[in-house]
Amino acid sequence: MDMIVTRVRLPGAAFLFQYRALVPWAALSTDRQAMLPSVLGPHIAGRPQCVRIAPLIAPDRYFAMREPERSSLACRIGLVARRVETLVVRAVFPEMTADMLPIHYHGDHEAGDACHCVPIMDLADAFDRLELALDALMACDLGLYQGDAQNAA
Repeated sequence: MDMIVTRVRLPGAAFLFQYRALVPWAALSTDRQAMLPSVLGPHIAGRPQCVRIAPLIAPDRYFAMREPERSSLACRIGLVARRVETLVVRAVFPEMTADMLPIHYHGDHEAGDACHCVPIMDLADAFDRLELALDALMACDLGLYQGDAQNAA
């Protein structure tokens, strides 16, 4: 499976950037597509139809759950998804040093917009195995390797 990883500078005087990692819709099986909501990818990636990491990794049982169990599991899925997205972004953009990917990152110098497509292991329905390893999860556990495609600012 491929993942689109982007860095986009936000308008204004400060060096504010938005980093994102999304999975192209076309990379999903039709069964998985039927369950997941899609979003448009960043403009720098050409606005492709994509999926966020949280619904992608959600276990199949999540989609059949009712409240309050679903809300409880959603919080856990969100935490794992944020960790995965952070690891992916940090593997591609080494200037991102946050432990959890912030909504906006304040850089200390100018970095241009960038978009990369990186191969990653299939994360569909991967929540249960990823959550078990959350505290020790590393980029290599996702099929990414630090230094393979790092793109310095």
